[in-house]
Amino acid sequence: MSKLVVISGPSGAGKGCVVKELLNIYKEKKDKVHLSVSATTRSPREGEVEGINYYFIKESDFLKKIKNKEFIEYNKYGTGKYYGTLKKHVLNYLNKGYDVILEIDINGYKQVISNYKEALGIFIMPPSLKILEQRLRDRGTETEEQIKSRLKTADEEIKNKNIYPYIIINEDGKVYDAALKVYNLIKQ
Repeated sequence: MSKLVVISGPSGAGKGCVVKELLNIYKEKKDKVHLSVSATTRSPREGEVEGINYYFIKESDFLKKIKNKEFIEYNKYGTGKYYGTLKKHVLNYLNKGYDVILEIDINGYKQVISNYKEALGIFIMPPSLKILEQRLRDRGTETEEQIKSRLKTADEEIKNKNIYPYIIINEDGKVYDAALKVYNLIKQ
């Protein structure tokens, strides 16, 4: 039976790495999986491909889709841009027997479980806030102000982690182990 799986966690927890490894595990085991592609109102960045990285939608069309209840979840971020998961794509893959993975934030998860009680929620945690901060700094992609903002958001997300039935710690150097735990939860 296919499952709708939501994976969340603070920026720097390594959820993207865990999801990437999870997809490799599915491939090794020849299981059906689909990583959901979000829709957004932001412009494509260089190298991003429509339908692979995101579905790029004009804001007016996005708002129509909200009105028509075409999203499983959506959110407007501080950037003023909308992001969301289109219901038709998720249901299409679920109906074909695929497990569908959504890598979204806590607000998105709350929306998903309000309509899909059977969705499996997994929160990826860093080993500690100190390690989380170091991971963010090691990226070298953000200003000090952005790092502080991400740490503040991470603190709030971690305080709310218990809304997820499962919490997995992504230890340094053990991404495969975390991904295997996620896989085993999905397949139980």
